[in-house]
Amino acid sequence: MTYWSIGSLKCEEDAYYLLLRAFQISCALVVGGELIFGSPYGSQTKYKGVLALNGRLTWVLMELVSPAALLYSYLAMDSFVPTTRSKSHSSVSTAFCALWLVHYANRALVYPLRQASRKPMHIGIGLVSCLFNALNGYLNGRWFSVFSSGLYGGDYLNEYTWQVILGLCLFVLGMAGNIYHDNILMRLRRPATGKPNNRYSVPVGGLFSMVSCPHYFCEAVEWTGYAILTQSPAAWTFALATLSNLLPRAYSIHKWYQREFPKYPNNRKAMIPYVI
Repeated sequence: MTYWSIGSLKCEEDAYYLLLRAFQISCALVVGGELIFGSPYGSQTKYKGVLALNGRLTWVLMELVSPAALLYSYLAMDSFVPTTRSKSHSSVSTAFCALWLVHYANRALVYPLRQASRKPMHIGIGLVSCLFNALNGYLNGRWFSVFSSGLYGGDYLNEYTWQVILGLCLFVLGMAGNIYHDNILMRLRRPATGKPNNRYSVPVGGLFSMVSCPHYFCEAVEWTGYAILTQSPAAWTFALATLSNLLPRAYSIHKWYQREFPKYPNNRKAMIPYVI
């Protein structure tokens, strides 16, 4: 079974690679959809009515799907359907799963609970996000436990030393940068008075001097580092999906800043310093 082979769905392995390729193809659709229709959540939306759910609660629930799916896929004793490969765990693959859980502990719990407020989210966006997170968690968890073919054995750290060092540095720096710039945005929405501020302001500090959405840039760096660290096609697909989602969203937010604030700094790019 090669990486691009999708064959007939005779076993979980066939289904796995079919889902992986579908995930990769969907990235192009996400970019096109967000460029045409705009971002489906956040400051660019105004959902109301019975289909508008509590934004904070919906965020928590949909983000928790990812670590839950990863853990179940990684720890499940049997394949979901018959497979020709045996399941294996190692200290390396378990450490990679732990990094995933650390990210989502912040993203699903700490981050939304620290926000001053969060706009309502359409039920359709919440359901699509749950599906994305479930599939993403499954693909990465199953790669670590079944389809990596013993990649993460005792020699992994020796054979992929520079990838481990570079990938781990990018992951840690990306996560730290994401949290740092999220904090800047949170302080704008909740000033020293401690009361939520519903008015938007131009953020300053850190990489905000260069781009409108440095928190997105740092998250993309984080997952690119994770892909380098793990050498996993599922992780690379997630890094691509992250960029496909955040780049057009950052562009949309950048244009919104320019419309709302006539004196918005002209030297700022949307997401990637000096590029776009």
